[in-house]
Amino acid sequence: MDRRTFLTSIATTAAIPAILGDKSFANIANGLAKKPVISPALFADDEKYWGVIRDEFPIVNNLLYFNNGTMGPSPRMVTQRVTQRIEHVDSTGDYGGDYEGIRTQIAKVINAESGDQIAFTHNVSEAISIVSSGIDLRAGDEVLLTNQEHAGNAIPWLARKKRDGIVIKFVPLTDERWNPYSDDEFVQRVSDAITPRTRAISMPHLTCTTGHLVPIKRLAALARSKNIWFLADGAHPPGMLQTDVRDLGVHAYASCGHKWLLGPKGIGFLYISPDFLEHVIPTWSGGEADKYWGYDGKLDFLPTASRYDFATQNFALFDGLSAAIDFMQKIGFDKVEARVKYLTGILRSGLREISNGKFRFLNPETSVTGLTSIKFDKMDYKDFANKLMANCKARTRIVPEGNLEANRFSVHIYTSPDDIAKFLEGAKAVLG
Repeated sequence: MDRRTFLTSIATTAAIPAILGDKSFANIANGLAKKPVISPALFADDEKYWGVIRDEFPIVNNLLYFNNGTMGPSPRMVTQRVTQRIEHVDSTGDYGGDYEGIRTQIAKVINAESGDQIAFTHNVSEAISIVSSGIDLRAGDEVLLTNQEHAGNAIPWLARKKRDGIVIKFVPLTDERWNPYSDDEFVQRVSDAITPRTRAISMPHLTCTTGHLVPIKRLAALARSKNIWFLADGAHPPGMLQTDVRDLGVHAYASCGHKWLLGPKGIGFLYISPDFLEHVIPTWSGGEADKYWGYDGKLDFLPTASRYDFATQNFALFDGLSAAIDFMQKIGFDKVEARVKYLTGILRSGLREISNGKFRFLNPETSVTGLTSIKFDKMDYKDFANKLMANCKARTRIVPEGNLEANRFSVHIYTSPDDIAKFLEGAKAVLG
């Protein structure tokens, strides 16, 4: 099957497994679709299928890309969709598009009730800033974060502290040696940190540092029981893990399209629950955010989350995100999650074999996702990353945040077991 056939089939309603051509392959795909529980063992026999998927990504052949957690490469069809839309605007002046349809599409990915609860942003930081700057906070009010934040969740709240004198309290997710606390212990620590002045809690669903899956559902329930707003930094789960914001019970969920959803760069979104909308006042605004404005001095914002996005937008990026979601849906988000966990299992097993006591995992087996972080006892983490790149062209991420000084590796559906084998061979050579 050539790429033209692949692109044509993706653009239609036909599912990817049906277009692979190989009869035994189609049988495997059909079997996957029927099974209520996906067995990772099936994917070991299905590498031809994932090879077709891999061929749609423009990653250069000699590069081992293990940094999807920072930036997910887009399939060619996504880039093509963006380019076509830009050319259409430049040639016709028709700059609009089906924004509401894409809100609905995003809502389905995270199981929001409707597209009315989705605001468009450029990234996660902007989504968090909408909330941190928009809720009613006064000097002395408290906001709880963790000690494993991305700057995108910490800085917006610290900026509010600088402006209005609020108090930021960091609740440790780990002990002093970076060993993660159990879910029970962490939830208790958050509970103990709450005071009568606590107004909001903002924490990562999955930490960018250690790859720790935080018990967001329990924390959101705790916050709601005490009438505290709860925001989740959801930069990583959508596109990697099946995400259900209604089940999580959060007031807001900030995410992006450029990581695990494999969309264009510079596009994000914010979910706002119905009971939170009127408590987040837009602080930056403009045309298209209003239900009514006039020279009588009145302004009524839209009664939906679209009140937070305004003015001229680059619809090409939204169109590209729509294409990326289509691409992922054709595969199946359940199969994507299973594949990512399967590959991560291979990676962790191989790392364990070559570790020889030189490093340890920062995320436990109970928190295995697409992110794997390790910390060396003696080797310099920057030196290890640089030598990996020089030795086997492996692009990874260093984790300097909070003086953690660790190394992070991430895999996605374009990663193959052969890629992991080459990565492990290179890592073993670097370790000596």
